[in-house]
Amino acid sequence: MNELEALALALEVEKAELKFYLRLARKAGDEKAKRMFLFLAMEEAGHWDLFEEKFLEVLIEKCELPAVNRELLKELLVEVENENLSEVDAVRIGMEQEKRTWEFYEKAAKESEHEPVRRVFEELARVEKSHYELLKAQYDSVMKTGIWMNYQDFSLEVD
Repeated sequence: MNELEALALALEVEKAELKFYLRLARKAGDEKAKRMFLFLAMEEAGHWDLFEEKFLEVLIEKCELPAVNRELLKELLVEVENENLSEVDAVRIGMEQEKRTWEFYEKAAKESEHEPVRRVFEELARVEKSHYELLKAQYDSVMKTGIWMNYQDFSLEVD
């Protein structure tokens, strides 16, 4: 997959993740869960903006419009069969989605032709991994205590 195709795919992944977290926020019964899902949705919206900027830069340079590999997109997105997820199941699915995304971004970074695009993929791979860690901490908290942690106390700083 070339760099432009990877950027086009990243845009689709970020859009799907944004919709997923917004849907979870709307359904969350717990206020802390709702805030965590809204925080993640806003993060994904920001990622979409970064990828859009790099996509347009490379698109203008190459003057070719890539097709999104729908099969690969389907592999990258966790399929949610039941719309009535529990908040615990939603966190578990979110963890799987973030893991798939960060691994894809790491691979795309290695294959990127342009240094600025490589840096964006590397940075967002680290951020997606921190999202996974946030969700994992939340999952562990709920499974051990049944109490939603306050995500604002969780560090999202990327090394």
